[in-house]
Amino acid sequence: LATLEIAEADKISSQQYLAGIVLHMIGMILSISKTRFSKWVMSTEIEQAKIIMNENVFKDVDPEELAMKFEYQLFWFRKVFKDYTGYAPAKYFQELKLRKAKQLLVGTSLSVKEISFMLDYKSTEHFFSSFKKRTGFTPLEYRSYGRETGGEEV
Repeated sequence: LATLEIAEADKISSQQYLAGIVLHMIGMILSISKTRFSKWVMSTEIEQAKIIMNENVFKDVDPEELAMKFEYQLFWFRKVFKDYTGYAPAKYFQELKLRKAKQLLVGTSLSVKEISFMLDYKSTEHFFSSFKKRTGFTPLEYRSYGRETGGEEV
């Protein structure tokens, strides 16, 4: 309302004042649209990072390499990834490996050693302790229980 009164009064400096208001409004519109676009781009890139992790679950994925692929600083990539998924990139990747290990234990006759090797764990012992720590079961206990329950995830 005050802006309309200034325009109607047609004082000497009113055009500059109104031009400033218009430029400010245009800046706000651009800022809002850029923020929304940036969030869309970031979510697309995080989804791509998740796909890369899924496709490489039998290998090792370095969060720093992923960050570089999407031209992020590692700190920023970790923050954005965690905000989006609820997990830090390395933790998310370990959860994917755990999920795959569970599938292989219940759905195949591969040995624990073969599964740990396939999933690129440092050693069978590391796989064993990591699996037990995160599930409460040893891999063999999980296999036995999973087969008894028809493959339901524990």
